[in-house]
Amino acid sequence: MGWILLMSSGSEEESGIKLALSFIGVQLGVCLLVVVSTLVVFDRKMAEAALVGCMINAIASGYFAIVSLKLPKRASPGIILARFYVGEVGKFVIVAVCFGWVFKFLPGLVQGRYAIILFVAFLIAQMAFIVAPLVLKKSFN
Repeated sequence: MGWILLMSSGSEEESGIKLALSFIGVQLGVCLLVVVSTLVVFDRKMAEAALVGCMINAIASGYFAIVSLKLPKRASPGIILARFYVGEVGKFVIVAVCFGWVFKFLPGLVQGRYAIILFVAFLIAQMAFIVAPLVLKKSFN
């Protein structure tokens, strides 16, 4: 939740968009590291599973970041809270739809060790938001 503190330092809409894009960039960087390391350690199919897991999270988190951080000037606390709720609900829906799509159209990635790497990559991509405030701290002070 450190990103909320970062957001409060510049309440302009442009600052919110810049912050959202910065968080997405950090998450995509973590995804790249996960996919490349999976490719080096395992094989191409495992890297594909890692890529799919990371991208599900990146797409959902990108939606959340854009919706919740693109706030109008002088937004009331109620509007800010509503935007966060809309972003969070949308994120859950996107994750559910994407995993449903993977289960239906990519059944090879949800079997055995591929399923494990798919979900582990998804969780690692989610952890990028713990790292992002530390990486972006100097950009928004």
